[in-house]
Amino acid sequence: MKHNILYSFRRCPFAIRARWALLNTDQSLELREVELKKKPLELIEISKKATVPVLQTYLNEVIDESLDIMIWAIKKANMYELLGAKKESNNSEEIFSLIKTNDKIFKYHLDRFKYASRFNNQDSSAHHDEGMKILISLNKRLEFFSNKGKPIFLIDAKESLADWAIWPFVRQFRIADIKRFDENHKIRYLKKWLNYYFDHESYPLVMKKIKPWCKEQDPEIFGKSN
Repeated sequence: MKHNILYSFRRCPFAIRARWALLNTDQSLELREVELKKKPLELIEISKKATVPVLQTYLNEVIDESLDIMIWAIKKANMYELLGAKKESNNSEEIFSLIKTNDKIFKYHLDRFKYASRFNNQDSSAHHDEGMKILISLNKRLEFFSNKGKPIFLIDAKESLADWAIWPFVRQFRIADIKRFDENHKIRYLKKWLNYYFDHESYPLVMKKIKPWCKEQDPEIFGKSN
């Protein structure tokens, strides 16, 4: 194998953030869209979890956690500022704390709000409200920077791994009830922040619809030049 391969699923927020990082660090790769009910043997053979995203590098290294894929891509591109590891302002602990809250707590409530029927119809409204508490806390961060005339990113008014890792989940939360989300004035800075990603030139590429992968088809090369 002479190139990187990413097994992905278009709508999965974990896969979206992996694709976002790979695209915006200029990592060229073959994108393999996975049909979740019919996972390819090639994926199952390289990853015991067999859940997307999974990156198989050209050196045959297998990375099957979305955050690890993002960090791999950022380091490959020498974009360490996104990890917040600078002597003058080391924000890495804060970055990973926000991501942990997103992945462990917000995602829990998001799933039970958006997919209530999968969880025995637990109180969808209560999970919405708990998720909204986290979104409001993010909104306060963004409002603070906006009031100082600075760019509205989550940490130190600078785009970081935290922004890249979290926005796909906020997108998912919005999709569950778009009207309710868009009309909520308590998160107006968060909506501006999310729209930055929706309006980004990379967004159509990251969210492009492609057919599920099979051996017989030509490779789907993923990158800004394609």
